[in-house]
Amino acid sequence: MAKPGAIAFVRARLSLPVMLQYTLWTSFLLKLGLAAWLPMSGDEAYFLVWAQHPDYGYYDHPPMVGWWLAPMLDAGHAAWWLRLPAVASTTLIGWLIYRLIAPIDETRAAWAAMLYLVWPFTLADVLITTDTPLILFTFLTVYAMAQALRTSRPNHFARAGFWLGCALLSKYFAVVLGGALAGWFIATRTGRSHWRGAIIMLLCSLPLIAINLYWNYTHCWDNILFNLYNRNTGARFSWHDTGLYLITTLYLMTPPGAWVWWRSRQQHNPGHDPVALPSIDTLYRWVFWFPFVFFLALSFKKTIGLHWVLGFYPFFFLLLGLSASQRDLKKLFRFMCGFSALHAIIISALLMAPDNWWQRSHLYSGYILLMHPHQVLQALAPWQKNRIMATNDYSTSAILQYHARQPFIVYGMGSKHARQNDIITDFRRLDGKNLLIFDKSPTQASDYTPYFSNVTRLTIQVDKATFYVALGNHFNYAAYQQHVLTDIRDRYYRIPQYLPHTPCYFCARYFPDANSPFQP
Repeated sequence: MAKPGAIAFVRARLSLPVMLQYTLWTSFLLKLGLAAWLPMSGDEAYFLVWAQHPDYGYYDHPPMVGWWLAPMLDAGHAAWWLRLPAVASTTLIGWLIYRLIAPIDETRAAWAAMLYLVWPFTLADVLITTDTPLILFTFLTVYAMAQALRTSRPNHFARAGFWLGCALLSKYFAVVLGGALAGWFIATRTGRSHWRGAIIMLLCSLPLIAINLYWNYTHCWDNILFNLYNRNTGARFSWHDTGLYLITTLYLMTPPGAWVWWRSRQQHNPGHDPVALPSIDTLYRWVFWFPFVFFLALSFKKTIGLHWVLGFYPFFFLLLGLSASQRDLKKLFRFMCGFSALHAIIISALLMAPDNWWQRSHLYSGYILLMHPHQVLQALAPWQKNRIMATNDYSTSAILQYHARQPFIVYGMGSKHARQNDIITDFRRLDGKNLLIFDKSPTQASDYTPYFSNVTRLTIQVDKATFYVALGNHFNYAAYQQHVLTDIRDRYYRIPQYLPHTPCYFCARYFPDANSPFQP
């Protein structure tokens, strides 16, 4: 039987501050392990292509994730290393949640931070994408705002403006954060009283916004065309997408989390800071509920991706920490640990499943490419030194390029997404070259024969997955320009008349004698 002194020692060791430290480090190590275990995804590999070509802008999005990855890629190629910013960002946010609530109630601050740290989507958020810097800079913006409200110091508003500019250089969903903050400044008494702070924020964010605007001005307004026009072609009203968004919201909050928030919303306890809390609490409500309403309205026309909204959910845990009782937070923490364990079991089962589980799926070739890329490259090895390597889509090209450490260009039309290859690859320089075009799916002879003097088509087998290869000799740039590049120009580089610009790089490169711009 344990002695009373030993029991007291154990209880002291498991005090709430110690639990928070354990949770911080345990969740960090779990995420780091998952980062090392997961295969490199197509989107991640695509952003590594960005990092290999440093620039102050890229086709799809602003440049921040490319800036993050470029120095890391110079230091190593291991997946866990390249994903370290994603692993560290959510851990930092968990600690900052504690720091924001601790001046009001240290106990609830610890529970709220631990809730966020063991949330399944925090533990699984280890992929390095454009959302990674967006999530971090979104939170840092609001963190600096909260400090500004507590201290009324202009330098905190300046920091908030800088972080907001960094968020806008990460992904355009930062505009939603800007809208939430503008609404708070305009619609609340506290916000209106800090109008000087709003001006300071704006002035400090403008230089970073100008970087993105200038890149677009000199690069065919690629970001605008992609995000406002090309990717929204065919969007239609749909109740289905709205229902899916509401279900997704409940899933992210978790039913117990939503219930605790609903029950506690009328039981607001200002705790130890009755003056500062109401204004800060209102700020947190704006930066969570404004995006919720925005994406709800958008869901009538678009399917809302899970990753679109994750950057605003740390504020939900802030609201829980400020409004829920310690008892409810403790119960919710226990539930969240079990909820995350269930997700961990499912993810582990999928990753450890034998390959034959997937053989009957039409996705089997993609699964083999993702899980066994080196075997695929080994099958392609006889041609790698003598041909320009290409695939028919950006994801496959990026994955193979990451593992092969050599370029795999995108051949053909590609898709409306991820067209950075249009900037990187100059097809004029491939005239007369021999290409290998790799694909996961069957292709038509007409995709190749007009653009080569002769084409050999064959299949290769990797773990019973079939891949398709076209060996094209003496690439005919003139024919490719007339048909493929003309179609790409007309689909993706029609600059609206209201946008001023320098000569479009795509049109100037391939159609120097044509009338430009190609406007709708």
